[in-house]
Amino acid sequence: MGSPFAPRASRARARTVAALLAVALSGAASADPAVLGKKAGLRAPPAAAVAETAPPSEPMVERLIVTPHPTRGGKLAAQLEQRSSSRLSTLATVPLSVERKLSARSHLLRLERPMTVGEARALAAQLRASGEVEAAEPDLLMQPQVIAPNDPGFATWPGQWHYLSPGGANAGGADLPPAWAMTLGSGNVNVAVLDTGVRPHRDLAPLLPGYDFISTAAVANDGGGRDADPSDPGDYTVAGECGSGSAAKNSSWHGTHVIGTIGALMDNGLYGTGVAPSVRLLPVRVLGRCGGYTSDIVDALRWAAGIDVAGVPRNANPARVINLSLGSAGSCSAAFQNAVSEVNARGAIVVVATGNGGASAVNQPANCSGVVAVTAHAIDGDNADYANIGAQTAISAPGGGCGTIASACIAGYTADGPAVYSLGNTGTSVPLADSAALKLGTSMAAPHVSGTIALMLSMNPQLTRAEIVSLLRSSARAFPANSACLLPENSGLCGAGLLDAQAALTAIAPVVQAVPPSQVVAPGASVFLSGSAQPPAGRSIAGYQWQPAASNPSPVTLSNATTANAGFTAPATGTYAFTLQVTDSSGAVGTASATVRVNNVPVPASVPGQQVPFGGTLRLQLSATDADGDAIVYHAASLPPGASLSSSGLLSWAGAAPVGDTAIVWQASDTHGSSLPGRIDITVTDAPAGASAAAPAGGGGGGAVGGDLLLWLAGALAIGRRLRRP
Repeated sequence: MGSPFAPRASRARARTVAALLAVALSGAASADPAVLGKKAGLRAPPAAAVAETAPPSEPMVERLIVTPHPTRGGKLAAQLEQRSSSRLSTLATVPLSVERKLSARSHLLRLERPMTVGEARALAAQLRASGEVEAAEPDLLMQPQVIAPNDPGFATWPGQWHYLSPGGANAGGADLPPAWAMTLGSGNVNVAVLDTGVRPHRDLAPLLPGYDFISTAAVANDGGGRDADPSDPGDYTVAGECGSGSAAKNSSWHGTHVIGTIGALMDNGLYGTGVAPSVRLLPVRVLGRCGGYTSDIVDALRWAAGIDVAGVPRNANPARVINLSLGSAGSCSAAFQNAVSEVNARGAIVVVATGNGGASAVNQPANCSGVVAVTAHAIDGDNADYANIGAQTAISAPGGGCGTIASACIAGYTADGPAVYSLGNTGTSVPLADSAALKLGTSMAAPHVSGTIALMLSMNPQLTRAEIVSLLRSSARAFPANSACLLPENSGLCGAGLLDAQAALTAIAPVVQAVPPSQVVAPGASVFLSGSAQPPAGRSIAGYQWQPAASNPSPVTLSNATTANAGFTAPATGTYAFTLQVTDSSGAVGTASATVRVNNVPVPASVPGQQVPFGGTLRLQLSATDADGDAIVYHAASLPPGASLSSSGLLSWAGAAPVGDTAIVWQASDTHGSSLPGRIDITVTDAPAGASAAAPAGGGGGGAVGGDLLLWLAGALAIGRRLRRP
């Protein structure tokens, strides 16, 4: 097994946290915090702490994720499908073997010998340069984004300050009690947690059938690879197991803590509660000993959203919200970005922790486009000293610990500051008994946002990802005075503000529709504007208001404008816009728009009856007028065989037949309606072949056979009668 990513640099407190050191995935070998760029206001740790958290040697890579080019890599793709790596080994100039097929055209390739991250990145670039490979990257280990408090005082402090409404010393609470008065969540909303798995816990409702995506036995620590058991066997390690210099670590039960934050039961007299205790939880195991590989995580991400993954049973319970409290330093890789984009296209919302390096750079996959990146704040609302910030950050949520620029943590608490209280297990290696646990980190902040999004979807399942992000950002509370996020150097790096669940839910407006949203009417017609509204769960509709647009061509007086169904008399012409505003019992306002086109359809010019000799040709240019000045298109409702009518109104009938009476029915249309049918009566006469007629439509009998020809025909008929007499 390849060496894991070393965890990130410690937050700026005088405490030893050797579990999370930063490794840059962008090709830099050094994990020096200066390389990552520490955020403004962060105090330097004491020299002892720096010495204790020195970065270990560069981690090793054993596998590559390779995606053949969709057009130039056809032969390569065919080989990989047959588990042949000969062509790829030639391109790489090092032996490779196919380990397995991944989702989305990708394959996992094993290196003959491990190499450093830098070497693996150079090899991946070499493969991409061949032209036959669309994407190649090292299969890197992601890390849980948590810092376990090391102060024993945390174990006896069960308060869930992080859920409370803000007030006094607690400026950082998520304001959940008034939100719970609106909804505790819906059983129709599924939330997936991609983490270390979960321990069965008496403070959790029955979980949805999850899956264990860890494919490497040593990482899995459960005796095998992928299977349908997402339970957490423990992720404890011994010194040096996760790379040279890595410290021994007890089992974290990280996934159980995250799942408990989202959905622990309420009002059962046990431990604490979750943000959304009535939603359904989908555990997906991707992290084990030393972390979890990108290749496993991207497969799990797709599976959680309901996208098929080769070799894995289909997920029958796709999640609308997917929580990733994990990551590692570096820019968003192609593997992560592609997976996130596909998941977003399925309508799922991906929430990711920004990382715990105390840096002004967001970890991957929190820096991928399309995710909701969450940083952490302390009880005083200041950005936590360990929390990463960056331009991709969407919002801040409670993560515990101490603020970045506070001279001391909140009085009465420990030096590390209050942490996030959720579920855990008493085992230090293998699982033992249910318990509560106190942890801090951006890992703990992310599930606060995931749970809040689940509450929002419970109130309105039609909300899109863009609407949810907009509501979260617009409802966020301002950063408190004298906090790190207000420093000029950190401007735009902390997200929109502090998570406020009550404000986010209150901002959800009724779903309003105008039925129909557009209509076309004739001048003087009675017009009816109809609307419907569905309030968020737990609310009722308080009022309706129809309003004409100020830009309408002429004033319109509405009747019953304060009801769902208004009306007016159509003016002479023009397009008129209206807005329906619906207010619910909480004061939230939803809107819908309606347009009414007052249309004068074209008026066809009359065409007199026409005559054409048998076998002759009739040509007519039809015409019509449109009072609105719209473009006119002509079309036929009925034509004799061989006749045609162009869209510009040119009627042509060559080889007119048979002899007798017939008719052409036509209409003129604009983009909004059609005229009444026009009719042209035509007589095909028994005349010599080759005779023809042509005249403009409506021009004094235009199109009729000439007078000299009629006289000739009359004489011919008279001669014929004399010849037939006995």
